[in-house]
Amino acid sequence: MSDVAASLEQIYRQRSQETQRIWQENPKQKTHSGFYPENLSAIATGIQPALNPQISELLAELGQLSQGDPLADVMHPDHFHLTFLAITPALYNNHRQPEAVSGLRKIAEKYLHQTLRVRDLRLVALPNQLLIAGIPDAENSVQRTAFWRELQDSDWAGLLQQRYGGKEPPLFWHSTILRYNATVLPDRLQRFFAQRSEQRYGEMTGKIVLRLVSYNWSSTQELA
Repeated sequence: MSDVAASLEQIYRQRSQETQRIWQENPKQKTHSGFYPENLSAIATGIQPALNPQISELLAELGQLSQGDPLADVMHPDHFHLTFLAITPALYNNHRQPEAVSGLRKIAEKYLHQTLRVRDLRLVALPNQLLIAGIPDAENSVQRTAFWRELQDSDWAGLLQQRYGGKEPPLFWHSTILRYNATVLPDRLQRFFAQRSEQRYGEMTGKIVLRLVSYNWSSTQELA
């Protein structure tokens, strides 16, 4: 196992363990104000791969378990994606293209249409979310760090910092498959995670694209 893979394995496990402690210590739900503005989009890179059978079954089970719950926002199978690097917060009108993106496209060009492969997919729990996360190929990890550094030296650095609030690339290679509009998941979804926390869900592969995307990639547009 590579150093990157071992580090991510530990990070994912620790994050889920921290979340389970939060669930135990703070079991009472409180209303959550929401995650992202649904009427605005962000600029992001990622893949939109065909679903493998394991992920299809996982989303179907999660959808069935959450059916009729107005607080549960489960990813639709048609919107499945894995993020390479999100570049901005949700700032843009869904029906209007961002301006002055030629510099961004030039920076991104060398990374677009490269193959991103994320393997050993597993569930990772946050207090009010479930992620599907995995281990990238070593080349992909190098590419994302290089992309981050180029953006940090560009006019897009400020928006990148607004998105992540840090000076290093994000750690997770993931997609959020459930958002729950409360401070913690209900018991049934906590059990759902606990029963599947050691399962693996194969891998996903696709070509990296640059898109204007809604928070769950239900709406995506190429940058003009």
